[in-house]
Amino acid sequence: MPNFPNSVLVTGASGAQGSAIVSACRAAGATVRVLLRKGSPDPFGDGVNIVRGDLADPGRLALACLGVDAVALTLPVGASPEEILRYGRNIADAAQQGGVKLLVFNTSGHVSGRSGTAVMDAKTELIDYIKTFGPPSIVLKPTLAMSNIAAPWSAPAIMHQGVLAYPLPANFQTSWISWQDMAAYVVEALRHPELAGASFDIGGPQALTGPEMAVILSGIVGREVSYYPVPLADFAAALETMLGKDAAEQTAASYAWIRSQKQAVLAVDLGQTTRLLPVKPTSFAEWARALDWAALAGDAKAA
Repeated sequence: MPNFPNSVLVTGASGAQGSAIVSACRAAGATVRVLLRKGSPDPFGDGVNIVRGDLADPGRLALACLGVDAVALTLPVGASPEEILRYGRNIADAAQQGGVKLLVFNTSGHVSGRSGTAVMDAKTELIDYIKTFGPPSIVLKPTLAMSNIAAPWSAPAIMHQGVLAYPLPANFQTSWISWQDMAAYVVEALRHPELAGASFDIGGPQALTGPEMAVILSGIVGREVSYYPVPLADFAAALETMLGKDAAEQTAASYAWIRSQKQAVLAVDLGQTTRLLPVKPTSFAEWARALDWAALAGDAKAA
């Protein structure tokens, strides 16, 4: 097995994606450094190096990149297109100047060039910038996160109403991916600097429609579950209460673009990817069976 980098800087480390990457890199034997905002709690404790700062501060990024072999880049959820470009360019510049040998960019979602959506177009522009001005890089483009199905706005409806609601048409096929599997792909990419310049669409082992996921959940949560394709307007309105107007509109625009594409745009063929990045991703059923759905739904019995 190829050697893993001795030291890795992980951005976005306090979020669900970043914390999964931190755990995976530590398990691979690397010394992990993370970037945390000033005043934010340290969720990691001993064994993880902390640099206080954020992606908007080039000076702190230069310090964070000093002496590390690799960077695992994840941008903040809800970052605006302008922030995506500014933060991404800042870390690419700092990594290049600091002599980082490899940067792995987790795009946190599907990216297609010339989509006409602000967020995807910004990520496409950032990928071009990293390839031109940053260190050697590998881009990983995950599909949709399985954790969306177990989120506070999803799990109660599944358990209490028997409804799996999501803003995709019922016939859309999606290779859902867990955060742990996404992190496993990051680790494998970090093992293979010879793949620099490559981009990989990553996802789970099966492309499932919403109704197929509902059938799987029915056998796990102990009640019949049906699929409801949430209208985009309702989705955007719900997002606005959580993320604010601008982020909600940008996210809804990305989903609108996805819905306008062929039914399999999020169905990933892992053949070539698995040969180069040997990860065995978790199926949706395996992932769902491992969860305590009653607790996720906030049932009194689980308290």
